[in-house]
Amino acid sequence: MQTVRLRSIQKPNHCEELVEACVRARNMVPQRAVRMTSLSDLSIPLRRLARRNALPESSVWLAWGDAGAMWFVAGTTSLELSRERGRPVLQLRIYNEAGTLDEALTCVQTPSNNWERCT
Repeated sequence: MQTVRLRSIQKPNHCEELVEACVRARNMVPQRAVRMTSLSDLSIPLRRLARRNALPESSVWLAWGDAGAMWFVAGTTSLELSRERGRPVLQLRIYNEAGTLDEALTCVQTPSNNWERCT
């Protein structure tokens, strides 16, 4: 994968698009869940996580809510793994509304723009 293209996927706006596409494609949150973009919408533990994850340039957070439940996903692009696989690779951490880590995984975008878990 070209270095210029790889560096472009590390930009926050592009990283956010990739994380949302991966989360939706892999059904990590219910389809009816609503995207939450304001810190005030988040639980206090998730606000802390959002502030902590705002530091690295290639890292983003996205959150969704539905019927009192919240899903918080912190994601970052991996330049090294993307170069190795020749496709965008995301490292994701999924937290619940209490700020507890539910899952950490790495996903790669397939040639057909789907997402699969890296093994």
